[in-house]
Amino acid sequence: NSALQLPTLEHVYALLKANCKPDRFDGRDGPVWGQEYSWNLAKDRLQDLEKYGKAYVSRHEDRMGEGFSFGPDLLIIR
Repeated sequence: NSALQLPTLEHVYALLKANCKPDRFDGRDGPVWGQEYSWNLAKDRLQDLEKYGKAYVSRHEDRMGEGFSFGPDLLIIR
């Protein structure tokens, strides 16, 4: 079923990079949080999509400060 096809890790990363506060995403890449922090976060969200069919971004991470969810289609729901 194509409706359930998962996006690529790169697409999830791009969505998060565009919609998350840098200091809560790739701004954390480094010695404290880990060099791959943002990619690990994207992997976690992709696993959520695979397991639950939906992933969430908290209001603390969201650039708009609201929080949102998204499904495999990568459409943001606020």
